[in-house]
Amino acid sequence: MFESILGNEMTSFLELRKASVVPQTFASDAANLTALDLYLVKHDYQEKNLSEKILEAWMGTLRGKSKTVKEKVIAIRNFVKYLNGMGNHSFLPDAPKAKSDYIPYIYSDEELVSIFHYADHLDIKAPKSCSPYLLVKIPMILRILYGCGTRLGETLALRRKDIDFEAHTIFLQHTKFSKERLIPVHVTLINILERYCLTLGIMLSPDAYLFPGARPERPFTKRQMGTWFAEILRRANIDQREREQNERGACLHCFRHVFVLKSMRQLEAEGHPVDMNDLFLPTYLGHECLLDTDKYMRFSGAQIPESLAAFETFTAGLIPKVEVPYEEE
Repeated sequence: MFESILGNEMTSFLELRKASVVPQTFASDAANLTALDLYLVKHDYQEKNLSEKILEAWMGTLRGKSKTVKEKVIAIRNFVKYLNGMGNHSFLPDAPKAKSDYIPYIYSDEELVSIFHYADHLDIKAPKSCSPYLLVKIPMILRILYGCGTRLGETLALRRKDIDFEAHTIFLQHTKFSKERLIPVHVTLINILERYCLTLGIMLSPDAYLFPGARPERPFTKRQMGTWFAEILRRANIDQREREQNERGACLHCFRHVFVLKSMRQLEAEGHPVDMNDLFLPTYLGHECLLDTDKYMRFSGAQIPESLAAFETFTAGLIPKVEVPYEEE
């Protein structure tokens, strides 16, 4: 498998890793060692230990997001530790810091109007393999994502019993990190949800999925929703090809970012500044702290310049400028 001077050591190391890590981690380790092995062969490296010079040179060839580069270096650090334990004293490089360079796509008000227009007027004949009421479900899903800021997965997992029409709440059970939460919903959205449940005939079926798939015992899938949403974006002429570096592009998850931004704007307009003592948004979104919510407020100043001042106030003093060591795994 390996052809460099350290080929046998790489093979032995992977045998140990295979017995101690999950398949995904093992596959990643194998891929990173293969890349290093090819580099050593290409540069005719003949030492049984890895020098600082060769490792620094190899690290200089790494491309991708900072998190991806960090994961590659960590994989080689583990191999270096193995070599040192075997007596092949090698240089242990520092793991680079990973930073979030992700920029969400923020829908403009005009784009939102266009998206809902085409969602409400999908005149496509649904394939027989699709679930009933497809052209009703899609607009409803989009309205929950936009009006509640929920994640797509926890939205699709909703059942009829999770909606309390009298209390105007939605109970989210299947959430990220299994953090259940009860969220308030505006009365207009609750009224639309009630008419939706009556249309599907599930009002008296508490265990029925709110968005059933082709088989009612299974929910509509993320992939299916993503396919239909791509068609809506095409019709709305929202171009995903022209984007800044690291910008995600228009997608369903971007509704969550829009929700956070508009919620902050509304709080500010009502004289309720969002500061460090305010846990409304993190609690509503299912975040543990404001730092988790912070990443949902990362957007391009060119997209929404009028919100930069408010966001700077929101994050002022929130993130102290200290050096924090990163865990390797």
